[in-house]
Amino acid sequence: MTIILDAGHGGIINGVYQTAGKRSPIWDDGSQYFEGVGNRQIVSKLTAKLEAKGIEVFNANDSEKDMPLRQRTSIINKKIKSNPDKEYIGISVHSNGFSKESAHGWSVYTYTKGSKASKEMSKLMADKMQSEFTDRRFRGEKTANFWMCKQTNCPFILTENFFMTNEDECKNILMTEKGQDKIVKMHFDFVCDFLEKKRS
Repeated sequence: MTIILDAGHGGIINGVYQTAGKRSPIWDDGSQYFEGVGNRQIVSKLTAKLEAKGIEVFNANDSEKDMPLRQRTSIINKKIKSNPDKEYIGISVHSNGFSKESAHGWSVYTYTKGSKASKEMSKLMADKMQSEFTDRRFRGEKTANFWMCKQTNCPFILTENFFMTNEDECKNILMTEKGQDKIVKMHFDFVCDFLEKKRS
């Protein structure tokens, strides 16, 4: 099985963040979080851990560009079609944002009419989050018509890894090595357990 990873939004090219919005406020200490940059850091660390364990990974966008969703899913579906004997699952990595700083917590999404496999993935990922972040709010397993979950030809989930617009979650989870590593670990544990269940 190949694990498809998608880091939501764009990175930084020549010092310029590639996605309008999708960033935290500028906090009192002058720091700011750019979601697409953080998503890439998490996906890069997760890729390294998975490959070190011998798990094959396909990165849907390994550049810093803010690739359109239609292009991302086209690349993914072309990869799947060209390897009909392989199985694939996908994870799109994001963090959340809201107009009020009080919004907080973690959630996982599947397509509203998603497959049984994607629902199983959602539940397992939710379990891993609650094991790794015992002191943080779990906002639930949710469904939506997100393009990445709807238009990919394999079971797919999208994780919203806390709120970049919440100062506590942004500065103490998303912007710290320890916090990012915990996010990576729960995604890694999810993949390992999912593959183990497939084998059993």
